[in-house]
Amino acid sequence: REHVLPLLKERKQWNSAQEYAAFLDQHPLGPNICSFLGHSDLRVAVLGLERAVDAAHKPSEAELQRMESLLEEALDEGLLGLSSMTNPWDKLDGDRERSKSLPSVYAPWREYARLNKVLRRRQRIHQGAPNLVTKINVLAFLWDSMGLWLRKPLKTTLITLMDAKADPWLAPILGPLTRLANRLTQADFRWQTLPVPFETYADGIVEPEFIDVRDPAYRQQFRQDVDKRFGPRVWHRDFDDAWIVACPDASVVGKTVGELARTRQQHPGDLFLDLLVEHGPHLRWRTVLANHRPEVVAKLVAEPSTLIGFADSGAHIRNMAFYNFALRFLKLVRDAQATGTPVMPLEKAIWRLTGELGEWFGVDAGLLAIGKRADL
Repeated sequence: REHVLPLLKERKQWNSAQEYAAFLDQHPLGPNICSFLGHSDLRVAVLGLERAVDAAHKPSEAELQRMESLLEEALDEGLLGLSSMTNPWDKLDGDRERSKSLPSVYAPWREYARLNKVLRRRQRIHQGAPNLVTKINVLAFLWDSMGLWLRKPLKTTLITLMDAKADPWLAPILGPLTRLANRLTQADFRWQTLPVPFETYADGIVEPEFIDVRDPAYRQQFRQDVDKRFGPRVWHRDFDDAWIVACPDASVVGKTVGELARTRQQHPGDLFLDLLVEHGPHLRWRTVLANHRPEVVAKLVAEPSTLIGFADSGAHIRNMAFYNFALRFLKLVRDAQATGTPVMPLEKAIWRLTGELGEWFGVDAGLLAIGKRADL
C-alpha cells in the first residue's frame, strides 16, 4: 500500500470508464489490455465506501439504476463485463473500514441479478469468485448463466476449478457436472483452471493485535482446528506438506513441520506456532494446496467446461503467482505425448490458449487468418 497509494495519487487520471480507456490510449502499450469493471469499485462509486461495506444497507432503486448506468457506460467503452468477488477472505487495507471484506461481498443477490440482466442483454461476461466458505452461491451464478424460458444465456466464468487437497473428491466430478448443466439448461458457464500445482509460500505470520499465539487457550483451539477432519477449508492442514524453505535455524531447513514435530514429540500445531514465535517473518515455508495429482490436472485442462487462464498473478506477486502457466501447459501436453499418455494434440492446446479464449471473451485475437493480426 505504501508504494501503490502515492502512485495512484500522482498518476491516476480517471474517474470513469471513458476516462480510463482514454488513459490507456495515451500510452504506447505492448501487451493488449482487456479489462472488466470491478464490482467493488462500482459499489463504492455509487454508495461510498462506508455503505458499500455495510451488510445492513440495501441499495435503493435509484442506486441500482445508477450502477446499471455506469455498467452500461463501461461496456460502451469496450470493457469485457463485470468482475465480482463473493468470497469474504480478501480484506480492505488502509485507514477506513480496515479489515472489512471487499465491497462486492456485501451485495445482495438482487443487485447481482440486476447487473446480470445488463450483461445478458449486451452479451458480455460476469467473472466472479464464489464464497469458498459455503460454496452454495455457485448455484446462483449457474442459475443466472442458464438460458431458460427463452432468455439468453449469460457468459459466466468463476475461479477456480482445481484439485484441492482439502476436497479431493470435488474436482473430478465438478467438471462433468458443469458440462451436463450447460447442455441441459443452455447455460454458458466456465470454470477457470490452472495447469500447474498450486504452490504457495508464506513468510512467518502477521500476528493480529487481538491474538496471542502463546496463549494456552488459543493454542488448544488451534490444535483442535488442525485436527478437524470436516468443515469448510482450503488449506489441507497436513503439516507433512508444510516444508521449511528458509530459517535462521539452518537445522530445520528442508524438513517438514510434521517431521520435526514427530522428532520433538510435539503436536505439529504447537511446533508450528513455536517456530513462528521464535523466528517471525524470517521463517519461510511452502505447501501445495491443489493440483498435486497430475492425472487429475490432465483431466481438468482437457475438460470442455474449463478455460485455461487462472494464474493469480494479478492478485499476488510473490507468494502465489503463475506467470508462465501457458508455457507450462504446453510442456504438460508435450511431455504427456512423449510418455505415451496424451492429454490432447499440441495444436488443440495452442487453440485453448489463443483462439478459444479470444472467441469466448469476445476479443478480436487468437486466430491465424487473412486480415487478422496473426496474418502470415
